[in-house]
Amino acid sequence: MFRMRRYRVFLAFAFITVLAIYKFGTSGETWREAASSAAGRIEHAAEDAAQYIQKPHVVAQETRRFEVDVPAATRKTPLQTPPPVANPPAGRKSSAAPVSSPAVTSPLPSQRVPTVPTPVAGRPNPANALQPDSSSVPPVYWSKLPENFPVPPEQMIKLPTGKPKPIKKIQHDFKPETPEAKAARTAKLDAIRNVFKRSWKGYRELAWEHDELKPVSGEFKDPFAGWRATLVDALDTLWIMGLKEEFADAVKAVATIDFTTTSRADIPLFETTIRYLGGLLAAYDISGQQKQYKVLLDKAVELAEVLYSAFDTPNRMPETYYYWRSQFASNPHRAGGHVVLAEIGSLSMEFTRLAQLTGDNKYYDAIARITDHLEEFQNNTRLPGMWPTYLDASGCKMVAIDVPPPAPVLLEDATSNLVPTSTEETKMIPLDLPDPIVLTPNGVNPTWTPPKKDEVDPMLAALGNPAKMSALPALEKRGLNLDPRTPPKRPTNLEADLLALQNANMDRIKFDAASSGVPARAAPTCVPQGFASSSNYGREEYTLGGMSDSTYEYLPKQWLLLGGQIEKYQAMYEWSMDVVKEHLIFRPMLPKENDVLHSGKFNVQSLKDEPLVGDLEAENAHLTCFAGGMFGMGAKIFDRPEDLEIAKRLTEGCIYAYDMTATGIMPEGYEAVPCESRKDCPWNQTLYYELIDPRSEWRIQNYEQQIQQYQIQAVSASSWYAEAMASFTAGPSPILNPQVIAQATPTPSYVFADTLDRRQVIDLLDDATHVNTEDTPGVPAKDANPSPPAAMRPLAVPHRPHQDHNSVMGGEAEEGEGPPTKVQPGFVDIPELASPSRVAPEFPYLYSPVPVLSHEEYVKNRIAEERLPEGVVRIGARNYILRPEAIESVWYMYRITGSPHWRESGWRMFEAIIKHTSAEHGNSAIDDVTKLTPELNDSMESFWLAETLKYFYLLFAEEDVVSLDEWVLNTEAHPFKRPT
Repeated sequence: MFRMRRYRVFLAFAFITVLAIYKFGTSGETWREAASSAAGRIEHAAEDAAQYIQKPHVVAQETRRFEVDVPAATRKTPLQTPPPVANPPAGRKSSAAPVSSPAVTSPLPSQRVPTVPTPVAGRPNPANALQPDSSSVPPVYWSKLPENFPVPPEQMIKLPTGKPKPIKKIQHDFKPETPEAKAARTAKLDAIRNVFKRSWKGYRELAWEHDELKPVSGEFKDPFAGWRATLVDALDTLWIMGLKEEFADAVKAVATIDFTTTSRADIPLFETTIRYLGGLLAAYDISGQQKQYKVLLDKAVELAEVLYSAFDTPNRMPETYYYWRSQFASNPHRAGGHVVLAEIGSLSMEFTRLAQLTGDNKYYDAIARITDHLEEFQNNTRLPGMWPTYLDASGCKMVAIDVPPPAPVLLEDATSNLVPTSTEETKMIPLDLPDPIVLTPNGVNPTWTPPKKDEVDPMLAALGNPAKMSALPALEKRGLNLDPRTPPKRPTNLEADLLALQNANMDRIKFDAASSGVPARAAPTCVPQGFASSSNYGREEYTLGGMSDSTYEYLPKQWLLLGGQIEKYQAMYEWSMDVVKEHLIFRPMLPKENDVLHSGKFNVQSLKDEPLVGDLEAENAHLTCFAGGMFGMGAKIFDRPEDLEIAKRLTEGCIYAYDMTATGIMPEGYEAVPCESRKDCPWNQTLYYELIDPRSEWRIQNYEQQIQQYQIQAVSASSWYAEAMASFTAGPSPILNPQVIAQATPTPSYVFADTLDRRQVIDLLDDATHVNTEDTPGVPAKDANPSPPAAMRPLAVPHRPHQDHNSVMGGEAEEGEGPPTKVQPGFVDIPELASPSRVAPEFPYLYSPVPVLSHEEYVKNRIAEERLPEGVVRIGARNYILRPEAIESVWYMYRITGSPHWRESGWRMFEAIIKHTSAEHGNSAIDDVTKLTPELNDSMESFWLAETLKYFYLLFAEEDVVSLDEWVLNTEAHPFKRPT
């Protein structure tokens, strides 16, 4: 029987298979065409991807055509054609992709397949040109668009053309060195150069057409538009280190970069300016502005034209993130209302130098307007003299204007030339209140009469007819009908159209505004303004660190680059530094009382024109370490000798931050203990412990309260437990004669039948006659019946006879079986029911408070767990990303003072960095500088080659290499030639 069933299933399956084969063989022609088309597309895709396939695989071909009849494939559907693509700019034949096009993709980093360039009409196509992946959408190219807010030529701010003013010498007068000192210095130079060459080789071999190398994995990333940021950023470093062949090779690669296209939708103005534009201009300057390297200046102009378009706003303030594609860029835009200070205030040096090299004043005009706004805003901030980290650069102050109510106009007057009459010429007609509406039980107003057939509303009939409109009663002239006896009609389609027409013309017909009494309010109006605070409420941050740093740094450097001819830069710098010294610079409290300084953050709570209320955040950040060099240079050129001492102590503070960690590297940021005085700062361990454990008193008080609560709960639990034990424990048993016990027989206790049912009676009889002889020595089992110890008696559970777990019910009680029900209070006189419980009570579980550490133990434990150096309260950021700011100030201090102490400190920093950041293909950021063996984060930003290693090299190079009296360096360490 079972075999027959299985055979029938097999026959059914075979029948379905034959039917399917027959059906597939008779499918329509449409599916075959669709399949052929799909196969064609696959072939084209395979041809496009063939360049990435080194060893093609042989794919077996199907010898029999596979056809399936799919209804969706045979349905006739019109083809969806894409919208036409805009014509490309003149000279280019490639079509532009829409704004929503996906980003240009690259091969997987693990494959590292070189990109094959695609010829483009009108542009060079060298062998190693940077081209998008051929499998992606066609690239979009930027093109110069007509400006929406051009600057008239007569209003263009021009470069100063006078002779540079005499500027005081910055560098120290160095004496000739001994041969031994020169040999030691040269060895250090070679070590630094070798580290650079190793990192450069890793980038050259693994990430040549990309922004940055990932030195651990050997992959790459493109955070800066994919224009080879490391290549451009390191150009001048190659020249300074004497790597001229590598420099020439890099210049050839620069010529292939196309700054008019990128897979990124927006261009970060600040990063692109300091890295790319600054790198190109500095490389052109440092190489002597030779003709063979003029491509560097040409590429700088190409990039600057793209960046200059970001300034096309009503107030000529740039969009810090420029959306360059024409579909967006062609529309008018404003600068942001929440802009980072450094991103808009750190463009001056690069655009000024470009204007000096090209003679085009528009580049200088662009940044000179920013300086004017900064100068005006400097006195209008919550902390006058400094600028907040965020500001409103839109130039638009939204103001809502209250408009007085319009003069009352009668409708017949409004229809003639639509000129409103004066208030005195118009009589106000008071409106009577409607009569109360009374409804009958069926919900109908008894005063309402149904309209006659074909009756037309006079107001609707009068629309568009001035003669009929003037004949209407006064109330209807205003468009009001308050007669309660006439309910509103449900408008027909025609009437709805007329009402819509009436609503559309409401802006042309002014009704009597006195009926509402609400004044008209116009939409907010944009009032021009300069820079302003992004928010007038809450805390506002002022700092020399991140998001502000280079704005202050560029003030003295821009003054140098302009030959001292624009005095506002000196005035703005000196005022801001006076405020910094008063509110931001502090001396940290250290165990050895080191005489160092830090520059923290000042948070302002008070509003503008109010008494200053703020607090100092005693932070020392790696980004702020540039301040030592800035103070030192400003002290020399502006003759501020007191600032030179501050510069030394600020730089020493960052050197101390390097020496205090396990790796010998400074963390990104940490908090210290500020002293009240910069001159006298004794170590106060009590204060230091209080700042590490500011809640010690609260913790101890909270623990004491928990102990008190625990004690109260313990007393209550003990009282309850004693009562429970008292009800459980029976009285003492009499001591009987053993002979009497041997002759005694148990006497059962009986219960009346009318009180308990039969089952309960049996249970009680069993309990009364049950004998426990296991713990009664010398007593026969059938005669022993002692009272069990109190600790062994169950609580409120009477004895049950043995239950057979092997019964039919599997050991489960039948209906009515189980523990006896609770005895009612009326039965307490029965001796068997009033007997003590046989289950001992359990003492309630109490949660005891966790013992709290003492104040001293807590502090020591936290210092050990967080690896806090002495004097540090908290480390906010433990990582190190190869930053250059500390060694930058060390180099400035050496060039300004000439002390060998700075070289010794710098070499100690270099050895620590190389020891803990070396990776397989270069040097990498690390995760935690407080660990003896930090982990590599697989990141090598372009400033490692552009700044950090350059400053280390210049520290040990001859002092006339990039002399501060001849060059001025931007915030990315790119040297620009000072005017002479």
